[in-house]
This record gives sequence, C-alpha cells and structure tokens, in this order.
Amino acid sequence: MQKMDLMLSKTVAAQRINFFLLLKSTLLMLVFVLQSCGGKQEKKSRALEILSKQTGIPVSIIKILESETGAKAVHLKRHQSITVYLTKPNATDQQTAEEALLLLPGVFAGVKSTTDYYDLLKRIQTKLKSSGYRVFFCNGREINDRDGIAIVKSEDEFTPLVYMQTNGINYDLDNAQLIKRLKLLSQRLDLKLLGADFDWCEFLIQKEPEDWNQLAEEIYGLCPDIVEQGTQTVSALAREMKETKRLYLWFD
Repeated sequence: MQKMDLMLSKTVAAQRINFFLLLKSTLLMLVFVLQSCGGKQEKKSRALEILSKQTGIPVSIIKILESETGAKAVHLKRHQSITVYLTKPNATDQQTAEEALLLLPGVFAGVKSTTDYYDLLKRIQTKLKSSGYRVFFCNGREINDRDGIAIVKSEDEFTPLVYMQTNGINYDLDNAQLIKRLKLLSQRLDLKLLGADFDWCEFLIQKEPEDWNQLAEEIYGLCPDIVEQGTQTVSALAREMKETKRLYLWFD
C-alpha cells in the first residue's frame, strides 16, 4: 500500500513538473510573439514617420489612405524630363531628352483595377474634411507601380496638376496654360478634382452649365482628342457630361 502511494505521489509530481514546463514554454512563446508583433508595429510606425517627414503629409492622413485602400502608402512620384547636351568630336552639340523620377510632396497607395475609384475618393475626402489636402486618382503605372490614390497638400483644386505636370502640349497647352483655362471653366462650373496625371485630368462639375451643348463645343476646342478618340461627336460628349456631371480631358 505504501509502495502504491509512493508511486502515485511520484506520478502526480511528474505531472505537475510537466504542467509547469508546458506553462513556462507557452509563456515564453507568448512573450516572443508579443515582442515580435511589437517590433513589427514599431518598425511600421518609424516607416510612417519617415514618409511623413519626406512628404509633409501627417501620419494620421497617411493612415487614412492605407486604411481605405488596404495598401501600403509610398512617396508619390512622376517622371521629369531632363535635357542633356552631348558633345561629339567634329560635330555640333546634340540635345537629348532623358527621364528621371521626381519625388513629389505627397503620398500614393495602389488600388485594384476593380475598385470603384469615385466611391473610394468620396470616402477618403469625407475623412479628410477641409484639412487643406487634396485626394485624387492617378494612373502612372510605370512610375507609381499601378493605378492608385494620391494625397497632396493643397488649398485648391489645381495645384495637384502642377505636381503631376498635366498638359496638352500637342495642342500648345503647357501646364500653366491648361490650368488657366480650367480655372476659367471652374468659375462657371465649380470644378472639384477627381483625378490627374501628365496627360489627363478629371473634375466633378458641381454647378451645371446653362447649355451642355455649348459647354461640349468649348471642351472640344480645348481638348479635341476627347471627341475624336472618345465620344466621336460633340453631342455625345454633351450627353455624357450631363449624365455623369464630370469633366474629363485626355490629350493623346
């Protein structure tokens, strides 16, 4: 009997030891996981702070962009043409154009091609409220990896076009001239920026014109490609703008 009690006592003791060893192992694993998660979170926080300092966009706004797009925010950029002069023996100087990446004062997050950009823009704009920042869609796939949403600091609807250098140079419209024409249109239409890149821009028409056909004629004169390679007729452009309440310019 005493022998059985002794064996039982040893068994219970062994079980207790195994239990405490298992508990210790579990606690150590939990500590490791928590430290690992904390390290990743700290690393992400540092990355956001660095991006904020580089772009001038507050961390709180960058977090809104990441939350709504489900993607990591990066530095917004675009191509910048650089003129290079090459001197060759027995020849005059030759001018060539090269492309370089220019970092802009803004952030960018990619989105899926199936995304409803207008709905996404509206959600982000609602959260930004009147914070002095503009959010817009851009599709510089070769520059910013894929289509996405950009945020820049701006008190108006046209500064983002300066950053993206939107132009219709094929029709002798440089960036400044295009913005001047758009500002004149905005006096009548109260334009709100939706999207922009180097060869296109899109605005929400917040104030309807008296005559959509007359507006379509004016837009055709400003951007012939939108009809000739788009709607095909001015009347179709008028109908499209009236239905969507959007002004879209694209320069081939």
